Amino acid sequence: MSSRIAQFVVVAAAVSMTAAAPAEAVQHDPNPVVVDQQRADELRAQAEAYFGQPQHWRRAARLLERSAALRPAEDPAGYSCLVLAASLRAATGDYAAARRLYEKAGDQAMARGAVMDAAHAYIDAAHAATQGRSVDALDLVERARLLASSPLLSAAQAEQITHRIAG
Repeated sequence: MSSRIAQFVVVAAAVSMTAAAPAEAVQHDPNPVVVDQQRADELRAQAEAYFGQPQHWRRAARLLERSAALRPAEDPAGYSCLVLAASLRAATGDYAAARRLYEKAGDQAMARGAVMDAAHAYIDAAHAATQGRSVDALDLVERARLLASSPLLSAAQAEQITHRIAG
């Protein structure tokens, strides 16, 4: 009986230590993410005002990047801001920035479990890498190809990704 109590005490101590560790890590995080939903929405609205003005697309892309940075990682609006910013960068010929932003959008989508969004972003990043004559295109296509085999996708979704990869 006393060995069971000792085991319980050890397990309880381990659980309390692991439960406290994340809280301490959050308190001491040197690079905390500042979430400001209202400001993020304002920045996106400012960017959208420039969509019909190609001479201001770089400014719109910067505003969208700032909007995405102010959103929590699990917010799908951050993904859409990154994809829009990447599209604007590609449209202005800045393929390196477009590739970086599409890849960041893909990583953000993966972090929240949005496999289809991630695959599409990686494929778009590969296209931007190709346009910018970057060697990253093959790696990005391979990421999308791996996502096509995810058990989280239906056969139709996997087919859609495979079709986009094929060109």
